[in-house]
Amino acid sequence: MKTLLVNNKKYRESTNYMTTEISAKLQSRGIEVLVDDGTQKILDRDISNIIVLGGDGTMLRAARTYGPGDLPILGINMGRVGFLSNIEINEVDDYLDRFLQGDYTIDTMMMLEVNVYENDVVINTSYCLNEIIIKSRIPRMVTLNYRINGQPCVPYKGDGLIFATPAGSTAYSLSAGGPIVDPELEAILITPVAPYTFFAFGQKPAVIAGTKIITVNPPYGKDIIISMDGQVIMDFMNNYSIEIKKASQGLRLVNLKKVPFFATINKRLKRITGS
Repeated sequence: MKTLLVNNKKYRESTNYMTTEISAKLQSRGIEVLVDDGTQKILDRDISNIIVLGGDGTMLRAARTYGPGDLPILGINMGRVGFLSNIEINEVDDYLDRFLQGDYTIDTMMMLEVNVYENDVVINTSYCLNEIIIKSRIPRMVTLNYRINGQPCVPYKGDGLIFATPAGSTAYSLSAGGPIVDPELEAILITPVAPYTFFAFGQKPAVIAGTKIITVNPPYGKDIIISMDGQVIMDFMNNYSIEIKKASQGLRLVNLKKVPFFATINKRLKRITGS
């Protein structure tokens, strides 16, 4: 068996230390360990499972890099909130053997596939666990025309648009006034950021079926960017268009505790507020 450990060596030295500790525990059980510290993707078809050490940022990177595959991923929280993690770092000894024995359930989290076109030719494909955001790089209103399954929507004017998954409903979308969506639903949230007007579809938060495909036409204006999970950022040029749809495969998160979703959300939100 091979286990891939994903950590955040660059920003959290503590994750590097714990990677060494957990590697030793795995190796003592006869398991080969590979490590992704953010410098390069590990390409090995014999990997059986993945352990992610860090906060939500590390999990988002792991999801984008390995999520479209079919490997079970266990998140071990070493950050402040840990929306996407299942256990805490001090619980590793309690749950490690159960994880290795496959004694868990899988929560499949919907992901988005984002295709960026230049003159109708795909130049970039990325995967998002939380959201894609289109906004101006500077404080300036943007105008965006988009379609849902080919049907035009009222042009959006405002600071930006968020297209989020149910997992991403508790991230930037929530801060912008979007709803919390049960991750068992397959849906796409459209959340406007400071819209210029409120009296049209897309100017208030909307939830659409995950089977629908969203296309965003070339934007009006300059300095508009495309941000995917806050980690992949590129310019939205005037000859670009974007296709947003449900990814063919979701992120397979290991659930060892079987804690209900809304109980987890309440716990994590209390951490943010300090209550």
